[in-house]
Amino acid sequence: MSSVKHMLFVRSSKPPIVEIDSESGGVYVRFSDKAVAKTIERQSDGPIITVDVDRQGEVVGIEGLCFTEFSLSQILRQASVRADRVDLSKARFRTAASAHAAAVA
Repeated sequence: MSSVKHMLFVRSSKPPIVEIDSESGGVYVRFSDKAVAKTIERQSDGPIITVDVDRQGEVVGIEGLCFTEFSLSQILRQASVRADRVDLSKARFRTAASAHAAAVA
């Protein structure tokens, strides 16, 4: 994983799917189903934040660990990701277990 500080952008306008693992305090905000080419670690005083990008450098998703509570805008800010074209109020939320079951099916 590389650690960088530049701003990344979500190019899609599609609302994300937010996968929540309440046992670990993990959150994955998925903007795309594209293959992950690289994971970028972000510096944070609180939760652990990484950003997955595809081969073109587009944001695929943001992972956060050790959350007790969160907002999508907080995760984007801590990840240094801008999603100006995305209506976050239309995000869909599901448990990590249901996300895993859907991926296996």
